[in-house]
Amino acid sequence: MKISCCIFLLFLFSSTTYALKPDSLYINTPGNLGLNFMEQSIQTSDGYTLNTWIIFADSSANKKTTLILAYGDSGNMSYYLNQAAILSQTGYDMVLFDYRGFGKSSPFELNPNQLYYNEFATDLLSVLQWSKMQYPKNKIGVWAFSMGTIMTTLALQSEPIDFFIGEGFVSDPHAIQKKILELKSKEILLPSGQESYDQKVNNLQLPMLLFAGTDDSFTTVEDSKRIAQKRKNRVLVIFKGNHLQGFPALTKKFYGDQYIARMEKFIRKVRDN
Repeated sequence: MKISCCIFLLFLFSSTTYALKPDSLYINTPGNLGLNFMEQSIQTSDGYTLNTWIIFADSSANKKTTLILAYGDSGNMSYYLNQAAILSQTGYDMVLFDYRGFGKSSPFELNPNQLYYNEFATDLLSVLQWSKMQYPKNKIGVWAFSMGTIMTTLALQSEPIDFFIGEGFVSDPHAIQKKILELKSKEILLPSGQESYDQKVNNLQLPMLLFAGTDDSFTTVEDSKRIAQKRKNRVLVIFKGNHLQGFPALTKKFYGDQYIARMEKFIRKVRDN
């Protein structure tokens, strides 16, 4: 499987600058990796088209669980093909999509100094709704990274799912804005509605698995601890590493095997309850 390029570029993007950096070019495709997949266009409620890859679970290990991957503020969905390939081989149907303005989704004017756009949550919401119709008998979860955890928090206010896995969880966008100014001397803009984000986080009641890096200065271990401690159905995994370096950090025998083991244990408990 041709995954080395994906590994390198994901690691490159793991040290985010918290600025929107979309990439319109795919570094690889599921077809190039020999994956069983379908390319799908999903329409949003406000008229945008999202390019989506559905990577089907290995039929010999199908766990009747669908994972929607919501990435952060850089690149596009192709940067996460390596993880998606491994999880599909493990038995999960994977749904990857590009936000508007990213990859091959509809164009959308972006200010690179904006932390995120509320419209990205509309995109994720559309993908969630499509996935629930496509997989009515599966457990449905989101696997989100950094900015993607904000999008998931917003989308879940109106579309319930079975579980939420997040790495680099953003617990307070305003605090991130202040940290970027302090550590990078860069002013970042926030969209409307961010003042009620804390309440939206508190509204979440579903099972959550959080990954946090010891060296992450922005989405810190302490931030994730506060979220995990709010409810008994939440699990926190702390790894030695920086922002979004959980997969390489939690590797023993093969890439991300310990990370996957934690995901499997958590999802198994969700399915059994």
